[in-house]
Amino acid sequence: MPDTKPQVISTVSGDDTYIRHGDHTDTIESVDLVFRAQRKLSFTYGAIFFAVTLAIPAASVWWEGWYAVPIWGGFTANYLFVALLYFVFLWVMAWTYSKQADRLDERLMEMADAITAKDMKEVEGQ
Repeated sequence: MPDTKPQVISTVSGDDTYIRHGDHTDTIESVDLVFRAQRKLSFTYGAIFFAVTLAIPAASVWWEGWYAVPIWGGFTANYLFVALLYFVFLWVMAWTYSKQADRLDERLMEMADAITAKDMKEVEGQ
């Protein structure tokens, strides 16, 4: 089994620190950039989830037609939303979140590839 512990190596200039995981190389700055974007993405989707989830009981408090007026086959808008549309909303939100998170991961991999290519050029140039 290969060693999976990260190895810290210094650059030629000594200004940056690279973390190498096998063939994969990251800098502290590139990881921080992607993690900031991930936190922003997570907070945004969390806020949307919280707002929509809170809107369901809030609509029941302030809008009687939401829970007391049948709109189709005796079902109220509240029941139809919670029984069907809320689950569709959650699945769509999960799918879009995972696609955007995958794009962030690809961005980190592209940065790592660029760092590795830069290192290889510096080593060949010496």
